[in-house]
Amino acid sequence: MTAWRTRAAALLREPLVHFLVAGALIFVVLSGRPPDTGERRIVVDEAAVSGLVNRYVQAFRRAPSNEELDGLIRDYVRGEVYYREALRLGLDQDDEVIKKRLRNKMLAIAGAEAEATQPSDSDLQALLDKNPARYAAPPRYTLEQRYLGPDSPALRAATQAALASLKPGARPSLPSQPIPLPGRLESAPAFDIASAFGDEFAAALDKAPVGQWSGPVLSGFGLHLVKVERREAPPAPKLADLRQRLENDWRSAAVRKAEEDNLNALLEGYDVVIERPE
Repeated sequence: MTAWRTRAAALLREPLVHFLVAGALIFVVLSGRPPDTGERRIVVDEAAVSGLVNRYVQAFRRAPSNEELDGLIRDYVRGEVYYREALRLGLDQDDEVIKKRLRNKMLAIAGAEAEATQPSDSDLQALLDKNPARYAAPPRYTLEQRYLGPDSPALRAATQAALASLKPGARPSLPSQPIPLPGRLESAPAFDIASAFGDEFAAALDKAPVGQWSGPVLSGFGLHLVKVERREAPPAPKLADLRQRLENDWRSAAVRKAEEDNLNALLEGYDVVIERPE
């Protein structure tokens, strides 16, 4: 008898039992009658409770207490009741937010297999060979720059005139202005230069002549004279150095293709009529 009482007491302490009792009471109160079969019967089984617990653990890094689990279960039942009543009232009809969420779920289903697929090395190499420039490292530059001042038509004209009269090997006579950036860069990557001087300045270096002064080159500060001493081409990109990036791009393309193929297959079952306004 004592062993039976011990097992019964342990059973009554189980969160699942608390949930079943609370869920049944909530449903009875909301429906006004005992639960029947069909869509008005709400069953929260062990899998549903496990899902609630798992999401709680992921959010709070600990298991819920009995009281907290009871609250999670009550909220789950409440959500089911509202969801079903909303469907009964047709609140899901012509709702763009709901349509978008359902569309996203369909896309997730369509792309799930592609998302889980692991590309082979040959797949990744083919992607790399198709567009090597996309994965190449940026060039590096060794250069000297002189800041001339804020951009203006007069300063541009003076700069162009000074460069036109500049003799080979001579330095420009235009006075430079102080600026909180280095006057000389050694083997600097293009993206570092862009971060310091701006994208337009870095882009101009790709077309600047090597070994002579050129300009005016515009930065975020104003106009510069630039002498590119060395432009280092990046090494050929290698699969081993880019594996994760290539995998991400390959999988993204595979998911998009799977989604498009799924849509085309579904469209075969529809007669699409488009009526444009006159």
